[in-house]
Amino acid sequence: MPWKPDRALMLGLAVLVCAVGVGLLADVALAGYFGLSALLVSGARGPRRTGAMGAVALLAAVLSGLWDDRFGEPPHLAAIGLVAAQSAVAVWIAVHRSRRELELRSRESELRSRESELRQVRAIADVAQRALLPAVPATIDGARFAARYLSAAEEATVGGDLYEVVATTHTTRVIIGDVRGKGLPAVRLASVVLGAFREAAVTWLEPEQVAAACARAVNREADVEDFVTALLVDIHPDGRLSLCSAGHHPPVLLPGRAGDHPDHPGLADLPDPLDHPDPLGRPAGLGGGPRDPDGDDPTAGGPVRLKSPSPPFGLAERFTPSAARWDVGDRLLLFTDGLIEARSPGGEFFPLEQHLDVLLGGSPEQALDRLTERVTAHAGGHLRDDLAMLLIERLPLAVEPTVPRQLSPGVLADERRATGGSGESPVVRLGPGDEPGTTDGGDEPGTTDGNGGVDEDARGPAPSGWRRLRAGRAHRAP
Repeated sequence: MPWKPDRALMLGLAVLVCAVGVGLLADVALAGYFGLSALLVSGARGPRRTGAMGAVALLAAVLSGLWDDRFGEPPHLAAIGLVAAQSAVAVWIAVHRSRRELELRSRESELRSRESELRQVRAIADVAQRALLPAVPATIDGARFAARYLSAAEEATVGGDLYEVVATTHTTRVIIGDVRGKGLPAVRLASVVLGAFREAAVTWLEPEQVAAACARAVNREADVEDFVTALLVDIHPDGRLSLCSAGHHPPVLLPGRAGDHPDHPGLADLPDPLDHPDPLGRPAGLGGGPRDPDGDDPTAGGPVRLKSPSPPFGLAERFTPSAARWDVGDRLLLFTDGLIEARSPGGEFFPLEQHLDVLLGGSPEQALDRLTERVTAHAGGHLRDDLAMLLIERLPLAVEPTVPRQLSPGVLADERRATGGSGESPVVRLGPGDEPGTTDGGDEPGTTDGNGGVDEDARGPAPSGWRRLRAGRAHRAP
């Protein structure tokens, strides 16, 4: 290995040589300052090289008595003592500096190791969080979806809010919810609700049954004071909406062809507030309602009217369903309270009714981007609560939808004989005016066509053969 000169040591030697030279030429006693060369080296090198430089300086101080003709005299001895002290101090400085640098290098190495581990943990946590809330499908059975999740914690991508979209052979099921509390306990309870919903969505026919299954799961896993507000929506291909609220805000329906509004072009006048109290004592919603299946088209751009919203999961297990309709081009906004409770720096809540116009144009993804920008700007760039939003747009369907129905054993046997015993799950194609779950005789949902089948209170799990479509398996509407 080739020899490399030590710059610090060479600098110390140069200083020493200069001091000796000046002392010889100018006849000045500088021997007492020879130890400065060792102090200079101690600032950059270890104790060994510093000690070597101090030894050279001490030797030069001893020899200086020969050319000064003062060898052994008190001034000469004092100079030697001074250089020895300077060299000792230089070695002490070098020792402590080296130890400190070693500790700093050790800490830096430990920090780099921890940063690497933290990056790995964050990567794993990000994958786990995205597995908890995967990307929603772009389209399912004539409905286009867009979702946004904004976590109040900068280090997390998900929190206590939740949403999911599950497709079955007869409907598309959606849930959005908000878990009481924050942090890992809220994330854990959100995962419980999502797991229960994914299982119940392909097991039960009615949304209130799915809600009851989710509530039972929360009762098993939650603490005494925990609860989850949720809204379940069944999207039927024929334009019907079946809703079940568990203490959650009603969705907002935005018609595709809204009338002109003086303040918001393309947005019709908002109707009066909802006429039912919130189960948690919160103020009423924005007002308005969708197209009621039994009435006229009321107004546009307001919350869906719900029949006596039930208490949240964890406080009840019986839920009341509601029904509504929407047309092709209509959009349905589902959200958690992080949207309308986002506060400005001055403490004002986000006025959602004044920003509904941003949801009317462009794709659902673009619409949610605009709404996200509005609420973030209103909150001063930082949200104090998690926020989840789902925007759903109804698309035209090119095929007539089919839905499964439940049959009594006798009727099921007759139909199996009629189909050659194939054993396939029977389905009924809806005609004009028919309701899902009924027969051609127009019986009530959950009953058979006169052969004495299942009544409404005894409806059981859905027939086999249902499928669950995840984001990667969702099919596009023609």
